[in-house]
Amino acid sequence: MEVLNKSQLMLNLKLKWSDTKPIRKLVYSLFFVGFLLGSLWLANIIYPLALPNQQEDFATVVLDDEGYPLRAFADKNGVWRYHVNLSEVSPEYLNALIAYEDRYFYRHFGVNPISFLRAAWQYLVNQRIISGGSTLTMQVARLLHPHERTLLGKLKQILRAFQLEWQLSKQEILSLYINYAPFGGTLEGVQAASYQYLRKPVSDLRPAEAALLAVLPQAPSYYRPDRHPQRATLARDKVIDRLARQGEWSQQKALRVKQEPVVVWEPEQPLAAPLLARRLKQENPHKAVIKTYIQRALQEQISRYVLDYAGLQGDAVSMAVLVVDNQTQHVISYVGSSSILDSSRAGHVDMVKAIRSPGSTLKPLLFGLAIDDNIIHSQSLLADVPRLNSRYKPGNFSHGFDGPVSATRALQRSLNIPFVQLIEAYGEQKFVNKLAHVLHPLSIPVNKANAAVILGGAGTSLQSLVSLHSSFANQGWVKPLVFEDTSDFESTKEKTQKSKQVGRRLMSEAAAWITWKTLTGLTPPEQFSWGLSKQKRPLLAWKTGTSWASRDAWAIGSSKQYTIGVWVGKPNGEPLRGSLGVTTAAPALFSILDMLQSEHTQSEIQQPKRPFTVEDKEICWPDGRSVNLVKSGCDRHLFAFTKDGVTPRTLQIESGFAFHNALENIIVDPNTQLRLLGQCGEVTGELKQVNVWPRQLEPWLPFKERRSARIPKYSEACLTIPKQEDVLTIVGIDNKQQIYRQHSEVIEKNIYATGAFGKVSWYLNGDNIGTQSAPLHLQLPIQLNGEMELVAVDEHGITGRVIFAIKDDLISSK
Repeated sequence: MEVLNKSQLMLNLKLKWSDTKPIRKLVYSLFFVGFLLGSLWLANIIYPLALPNQQEDFATVVLDDEGYPLRAFADKNGVWRYHVNLSEVSPEYLNALIAYEDRYFYRHFGVNPISFLRAAWQYLVNQRIISGGSTLTMQVARLLHPHERTLLGKLKQILRAFQLEWQLSKQEILSLYINYAPFGGTLEGVQAASYQYLRKPVSDLRPAEAALLAVLPQAPSYYRPDRHPQRATLARDKVIDRLARQGEWSQQKALRVKQEPVVVWEPEQPLAAPLLARRLKQENPHKAVIKTYIQRALQEQISRYVLDYAGLQGDAVSMAVLVVDNQTQHVISYVGSSSILDSSRAGHVDMVKAIRSPGSTLKPLLFGLAIDDNIIHSQSLLADVPRLNSRYKPGNFSHGFDGPVSATRALQRSLNIPFVQLIEAYGEQKFVNKLAHVLHPLSIPVNKANAAVILGGAGTSLQSLVSLHSSFANQGWVKPLVFEDTSDFESTKEKTQKSKQVGRRLMSEAAAWITWKTLTGLTPPEQFSWGLSKQKRPLLAWKTGTSWASRDAWAIGSSKQYTIGVWVGKPNGEPLRGSLGVTTAAPALFSILDMLQSEHTQSEIQQPKRPFTVEDKEICWPDGRSVNLVKSGCDRHLFAFTKDGVTPRTLQIESGFAFHNALENIIVDPNTQLRLLGQCGEVTGELKQVNVWPRQLEPWLPFKERRSARIPKYSEACLTIPKQEDVLTIVGIDNKQQIYRQHSEVIEKNIYATGAFGKVSWYLNGDNIGTQSAPLHLQLPIQLNGEMELVAVDEHGITGRVIFAIKDDLISSK
């Protein structure tokens, strides 16, 4: 019984063990799969994919506003490979690529068994490769892990393809292919091929071009379209036929596309706006694609013009031009030198960024700021006369003195002395601080501002001047220039924040408009001839500048739509003899404006809208205020633009921020109308107010406006009689005298200043020729001819002036 029970037990155990066979098979299978997956996981760790570093692998390409390359920079290995996203690739290309190379790309797991077996069978039968069995994934695997063309190499390729499919999405694999596929030599990626052969981004490919680039990686050198157009055509047509057979294209489309010849450009690297491209590359060392707002056609036109124009100015002369759209502050043209390839002109130096002396180009900024500070209005009386007490005594380019001038005339004629008067009234350091506040600080020796700043005694750049002058067309706002288009990389929030960044205000809208309007009154340079009638000419507010010794010639101009900056000079700082902003840079400014206007209709030629805060006022000289504020003595009437109707008095000369009192109180004898002193006229005299001009302007005034014509002499009834009149008379040359030069000799004369107090400063045509107590021994060399101005100023500021002319003696010259 016990034995039977044991046998029965063993039988039951055997039956139970056999019942577990399906479970055991499942366990073995799971173990095998786990072992296989573990092995693959371990192999993946030991032999990881060499995925590319897309931050470092790509060359840099700088694009124009339409996405075409301006300049490209190879990667660290000298490979021209430009990154492109799938969304930026032409659907025609992606369709042709997948249909021709890997029709079932989105269905297989890295290897297409049917294609692979077919290719293997064809190889065994024909002993040569008839068709490839590699999928796009396998091709990417070979690009990342090159191998020998052996069976072992193919096996490694398959395993790497499995790794790719395991770790990356189909879109990521396809992106690797289009960016790393070989297109011959150091050319990799479809974007690089499209730029090189077709001069366009891959987003703009036509069907025929898409088919060509789809097949080119199979044999880049053999099919190279610029060298072997027939081979390239046959290869392209093979792609077209397959697309038609697969139903991707209609037969009609295939026939139409085949009729298009293969025409490509010779591969070369683009070189438009090269210095801007270099600048942006340095600022964005890890960015593969840099977009700009450069308008290619305009850039190339200006570049050609600059190359020719700089060549005409002489050896070693370079030139820079910057054009900005005032509405957006987008830089639409950037020419940093005459030619980056011309080392004799230091073409590699970017003169858009270079710090140079701005000459007189800062004067309009001071003009507007002084209006805002209620120091002047557009017709305020300023003095272009010799400076006596100031440490800084500049001359004018015009060589002479104009005497009384309006602020408008001083700006339009770029007179130096009135603007020294103005900056001393406004404050030298205050002016410098204003520019620093709008993020355009000046480079000043010893960091101490002085009056020389307004005449170019500081450093700034072309880009700063363009940004500052654009404020005249932008309601007084100085906005940062925009060199790069970053809109593709910005979030919606960043774009919104950026749109609200309007820069910093330099001056009021009224002051900006008055300044802009004043600068439009300048006559275009004689060297420029308009191609438009006067009625169609654009309004341009422009200003020139010339630095000391003619090292820099500037011209900056703003229309409603554009601000243009031009610099001409030698990058090494050598003088450009005889060069002036108005004769050298201004013609180029107007030529570039003509290029811009040729693309726009007359309806776009407008001026900034006049603000409501600008009021026209009739004002009086010498007082300076509006006629309704002047009780008496209005010698001259002018119409001025004012901010909010404010009409400040005339500034005192060389007295800082102080105003001239145009009414002088005197005591006269009611019977004789002669002048009395206080002590002898207290009882019998009567008080009289006389309208007087600043004393330093006397020699430039007509007789009826001078003090000697308005203030009577002292009466002899007073026991003590002071000096009768502050008059300085030049003796030795009569006013309006004509002096004839005989036998081309130096003219010599002894000149006296009667009525002078102390030492006398002498000026010939605006140049100081001496300060002395003795009479002046005047020498007029043979090169001096024509009208001359001789001015004498004593220590009290009393001034004398004569105008004379030098002519050759016709008899002695025969």
